[in-house]
Amino acid sequence: MATDDPKAGFKASLQGPVTGAEPDFLAHLPMDNAVGAIMALSAELYMLRERLATLEAELADRKLVPAGAVENRVDPPDAAAAKAQDLAAFTARILSEVTRNRVPVSTIDPKVSQFLRHPD
Repeated sequence: MATDDPKAGFKASLQGPVTGAEPDFLAHLPMDNAVGAIMALSAELYMLRERLATLEAELADRKLVPAGAVENRVDPPDAAAAKAQDLAAFTARILSEVTRNRVPVSTIDPKVSQFLRHPD
């Protein structure tokens, strides 16, 4: 059946509890949308980098920190170790999503659907 709705057939949200394998949302995501999201995140990241550089320049201009203080900072060993541990944990959280098992860690009885309100 043809429709004028560009989102018809697009699975953007769950319609009930996950009772089996996890849904694959990205299989239904047009590649242009994924690229658009990556570009939007990249633009936001660049804006944050630019603002941070501006703040660093302001601090240096006002002689609150020397020029290059951020780039040339050498953390004490305990702080460097804490930063390395934080980076490792951050990286593990991100990459764990790429490599995680698609089997749910728990199961929901399919009969739970009878207790959910369904749109009329």
